[in-house]
Amino acid sequence: MNKIILILTLIISVSSFAQEKTEEISYSRIGNLTNDQINSSGASKLLFAEKSEIKKLAKQDIMAGNPFLLLQGGIAPVMMASDPKFEDKYKIYFYEFGCTGPDQSLIENYNKIIFDYLKDQYGEKWIKEVRDDVVGLDDWKKNLNIK
Repeated sequence: MNKIILILTLIISVSSFAQEKTEEISYSRIGNLTNDQINSSGASKLLFAEKSEIKKLAKQDIMAGNPFLLLQGGIAPVMMASDPKFEDKYKIYFYEFGCTGPDQSLIENYNKIIFDYLKDQYGEKWIKEVRDDVVGLDDWKKNLNIK
């Protein structure tokens, strides 16, 4: 019985010591934004936006230097190992809505504005490097005959 109590005491003390040391790890450039920047972004306002507002919201994000590529995920967000490198290289942020997000057409319309911006800024080289699951990318490429 004494051994069990000793083991439990050690586990509790080790786990409490481990919790005292917190280290912030940023896996994405979105960690560089303040909560105000994220909450005031067009991406975060899409849930309650009208279709007529999407272009304005995307342009505001571009002008603020905080453009997003929007993803529609599931319960757990998915991050690719290449995301931080892509975000740094093209000065953009990935924003994943999870399983409950805005209407798909709103996300697609927002992303199309951002795709055009990236094409204007960087040509077509970013297209080969971007995640395949960015909403609306395939349709946008088809409309421009980009493979």
